Amino acid sequence: MKKAYFSIRIYKNALNPKYVEAIGYALFVFNRAKHFAFQTEVLEKRSGTSRRSESMQITVKSRFSLNDYYAN
Repeated sequence: MKKAYFSIRIYKNALNPKYVEAIGYALFVFNRAKHFAFQTEVLEKRSGTSRRSESMQITVKSRFSLNDYYAN
């Protein structure tokens, strides 16, 4: 097993506050989209019907204005 003797850790106080805020917002939107997708799948599985006319990926992309990087 290899051990990591060196790593580059990035601290928030070393970054520009604008970047820290942008990263935080991206994580917030991503987590909301993930929660929405999971809850939608659970509701559809329990009810046995689908309320969507499009795929889950297209629905999440349009609802949260995400690009393919986050939606996949």
